[in-house]
Amino acid sequence: MRIEIDQSNKIEQTNKDTVIGLSNSKVFTVIIKRQTKRKLQKDFRKQNQPRLFVYLVFISSVVLLLNYAKIKNISEIVIDEEYSGYEKFFKQAFLRMYSKSHKKIPNVRIGNIGKKSGAHYISYLTMKKKIKANVELTYSEIKNLCLKKLDA
Repeated sequence: MRIEIDQSNKIEQTNKDTVIGLSNSKVFTVIIKRQTKRKLQKDFRKQNQPRLFVYLVFISSVVLLLNYAKIKNISEIVIDEEYSGYEKFFKQAFLRMYSKSHKKIPNVRIGNIGKKSGAHYISYLTMKKKIKANVELTYSEIKNLCLKKLDA
């Protein structure tokens, strides 16, 4: 089964909530509140990794989205190309995070899914508050997935 993933309002826009949605035979969205993003950004700065904030929070949110959606038999995941030039980094980070909770790893592709994609449409409608997100991602679950322990 092929899944498309898109976001509305980028992670680095810490003055706005970010919605990440998926579509296939069903649709599912998660929201990251602006306060959560600011708190995570502060943590990345403390660890002297401010540039990784956007990329790792985005990928960990995609992994959490897939975990919450509970879709079985995923063969391919197409993530909308949001950050050009980071495709290899995204794939590696995704595989590292996704393999913590899944045995079967789908093929991951970064590409342009287009404005007519169901993932784009559902993310946009959720961002515009026309529909409610399925899950609000918490600070601790994102942090646990993408940040190293400070005391390690």
